[in-house]
Amino acid sequence: MRNAWLGLALVPYLAAAGVDAWMHERGRRVPRTEQWIHGGLALSMAAFLAAVFSAQGPAAWAVLAAFLALLAWDEIAFHRAIDARERRVHAVSWAALAAFVAAWCVVDA
Repeated sequence: MRNAWLGLALVPYLAAAGVDAWMHERGRRVPRTEQWIHGGLALSMAAFLAAVFSAQGPAAWAVLAAFLALLAWDEIAFHRAIDARERRVHAVSWAALAAFVAAWCVVDA
């Protein structure tokens, strides 16, 4: 049941991340360095989710920290001049990720 609740809590984040990925493909040309950062974000998110869903809390926190560092780099280096719509999608995805982390903390408490 734990993983079912976590899966439900993850849906909003996956939806927002999907919209953001679609916007990157359709809305603007993404520089090569930013593409590499996005690859690192995808890999670290996959590792984070694998750790969360397999109940490896310390590893999940470590990978989440790496993800957030990459996210900060991406935002500071490449997203200062993005369209307001894309900024809103980013804000929604961050809120959804925070909600997922909160749900994870509650479920594993």
